[in-house]
Amino acid sequence: MKYFKTSQFVPDKGDAWTYYECDDGGSIVRQMTHIPETGETERIPNPIVKRLYRPEKLQPAAEEEFVGLWNKE
Repeated sequence: MKYFKTSQFVPDKGDAWTYYECDDGGSIVRQMTHIPETGETERIPNPIVKRLYRPEKLQPAAEEEFVGLWNKE
């Protein structure tokens, strides 16, 4: 698996980080958005969008970072 992340500012909340878990073929398996300042996390176990758009613009993420946030209550 490969892991990526990107951020976008959300007014009154701070940066929202979107994480992607992709298989070796580049298909998105799971997706998640996390806002550290508010503790909000939205998990999408079966995302509608199955391919990354412009993956070269994304930052790499560690598997431990993704799994840790995914499993966090």
